[in-house]
Amino acid sequence: MYYTAKVLLEFETDKGGIKKKTETFLVNADSVTDAEAIVHTKFSDYKFGFEVKSVSQSNVIEVLYPTIQ
Repeated sequence: MYYTAKVLLEFETDKGGIKKKTETFLVNADSVTDAEAIVHTKFSDYKFGFEVKSVSQSNVIEVLYPTIQ
């Protein structure tokens, strides 16, 4: 099952300031709790701060990949 996770990320600007931006990630997980844990693992080494703002079930039923011939 797929979940969408909205994550608030802090990042450094070109001028050295800190800005925040919310990004949305598609997570393949067994539950909302599992999806949140996957996001935390992914960003555990992130240089700046992050916060998982929400996780919800996605309407995506399958991710299709190109066939290599």
